[in-house]
Amino acid sequence: MRSVYIFLLWLVSFFAGAQGFTYDTIRVSRDDARNIHHHKPQHGNDKGKTASIEHRNMESNRPSFFEKSKLRFGANLGLSVSRNYTRLGLGPQIGYQFNPRFMAGTGIKYYYSKASTTEYTVKDNLLGANIFGYFYPVSFVAAFAQPELNYIWSDLTQDSTTETLSHSGLVPSLIVGAGFRVGRSHITLNYDLVKHTYSPHPTGVYLGVSAFF
Repeated sequence: MRSVYIFLLWLVSFFAGAQGFTYDTIRVSRDDARNIHHHKPQHGNDKGKTASIEHRNMESNRPSFFEKSKLRFGANLGLSVSRNYTRLGLGPQIGYQFNPRFMAGTGIKYYYSKASTTEYTVKDNLLGANIFGYFYPVSFVAAFAQPELNYIWSDLTQDSTTETLSHSGLVPSLIVGAGFRVGRSHITLNYDLVKHTYSPHPTGVYLGVSAFF
């Protein structure tokens, strides 16, 4: 009986002592080597993020096909006034400097002219469109070609009878020229290869001036 009593007393002492054991948590820095709760990086996701960032950087560094800074604006202005002849014209042009040796573009124009003689008076109106290309073999030399299509309506009035003859229709032209480049201006000698009867351009070789900004 005494042995049983001693055994029970030992059990009570054992469990009472067991309740005194606790686990202490030691807080350490996230990057401390003793930290057993490190978050393992997800290598697959990191690689994907890195590839995405590199792709965006490549896209941002890739040169754009169209650059606004390479646009060139110009105008062909016509003004000639004398006792028997008047010519007024305006032709806005827009070009693109593809590289230092080549520029191309398009434009429209309107011209009005009036010529008088002792026998008749001619009034012409012209509305046209063109494309053009400039080539620069060296920085100060320019060669160009400009095909264009113009619509002309013309009135010829006989002074003696006041009778008016009217004519209208499409008039094609192909202007070629070569000369000097001064900044963004061109001074060239031009020639109309088509030589249409009603061409708005002078017959033979003539001087041409254009400027782009």
